[in-house]
Amino acid sequence: MRWMAVVMVWLLAALSLGVSWLLHADDASPVGVATVASAAPIEDLDRIELTADGAAWSYARDADGWWQVRPFRHRMHADLLMALPDAMQSLEVLEVLPAGDPRLPSPSSLGLDPPVAVISLQGTRGGERAERTLHLGRWGMAGRAWAADPDSGQVMVVDGALHALLNDEPPEGWRDLRLFPDLTVDADAVSRTVSGETLTLERDGRTWRITAPLVTRADAQAVMQHVSELAGTRASAVLLDEPPDLAAFGLEPPLASVRVTSQGGTRTVRVGARLGGASQDRYGIVDGIPSVLQVDASDVTRLLGNPTMLVDHMGTDVARPDVATIRVVTGDGDVAVHREGDRWRTSTGEDIPSGKVAALLDAMLSTRAEEVALRETYPRELEQAVITLIDGDGGPLDTVRVLREPGPPVGRRRWALENGDNVLRILPEEADVPFQSLLPAAPETP
Repeated sequence: MRWMAVVMVWLLAALSLGVSWLLHADDASPVGVATVASAAPIEDLDRIELTADGAAWSYARDADGWWQVRPFRHRMHADLLMALPDAMQSLEVLEVLPAGDPRLPSPSSLGLDPPVAVISLQGTRGGERAERTLHLGRWGMAGRAWAADPDSGQVMVVDGALHALLNDEPPEGWRDLRLFPDLTVDADAVSRTVSGETLTLERDGRTWRITAPLVTRADAQAVMQHVSELAGTRASAVLLDEPPDLAAFGLEPPLASVRVTSQGGTRTVRVGARLGGASQDRYGIVDGIPSVLQVDASDVTRLLGNPTMLVDHMGTDVARPDVATIRVVTGDGDVAVHREGDRWRTSTGEDIPSGKVAALLDAMLSTRAEEVALRETYPRELEQAVITLIDGDGGPLDTVRVLREPGPPVGRRRWALENGDNVLRILPEEADVPFQSLLPAAPETP
């Protein structure tokens, strides 16, 4: 019995060697013999075609980078897209057999008729156009997969790296998902609409102004920060291409939208409903690109932000050296003080201590409001004084209305400044607007 067992072992070994020899005969290549040939070096590729799961994508390289051109135009993340040709060109060929070889199973059982995926790389090689196409078949065990070269008719056993890439990273994930990819500090206008109310920022040279819903000064630094944050926003995922109904995602009409205008044109991002559950992420879409996106809550915050932070929080934007005269009008009087060198005097020649003038100018020119309130109507009942700043030629630089809120329990007795735009810039509670120090002292009662 022991002798018979030895014979059986040798017979099985011989049979195994025979099968191996058949599979690696003259028309088959040894394991690890080559990689898939390339149409051209990756840097010389200019078009990629991909078909998988019944869908087709085309990518083309323009002067400004790679773009998806089918089924619709979309900017691509070049590094992510180039992983496809890189994986194809470095794909290891483990075995090669001619198509129709009787030892091969049927093409349909190999996933090659029809193929699971088709990849075509096109580019320029040696000054001439070149193309390389690969059909991908079934992904098998031990990390191996089937592939076919339609030009040579060869069927190959390859490693599963390319199959894994397509399985783990859908083509939608290769797109550039920045919401404003061309946005720079040179933007011309930014408009945000939330629940039907629109705030618009427009740039004039180096100056930004709020032009809707009212016209007022904008905080240049805050606007630049906002533009920078907009440029950094991105979608976290593509949820659905070419949806039949945007209303299902709260995008028609949107709950909010942001429109940016620059030399490159206008781009509008719409923000819709929450994804659901405990998630604060929202649906989003870029006008002109039919893809419903997932936008993280943090990016929604950067998109919309706090509009009052964009308002200039200073009482006036007049430069201190330009002020030659200060006119203060109250219900009890009207006084003007003029600068004469380092001294300030009234029109009657009375000297005003420079410290008193400096304290008033500090409140108007250097004290940042802790709160900004946009009012539909001007609260005239709170007005305490009107101060006009005048230049050396007698021309008005700015007129600032000084208001004060009621005391407790209605208010906190804080001072506020207004420039005729119905925007109240409310100063910190400890701040003062000492315009009374410029007024003539009331006569003592005998």
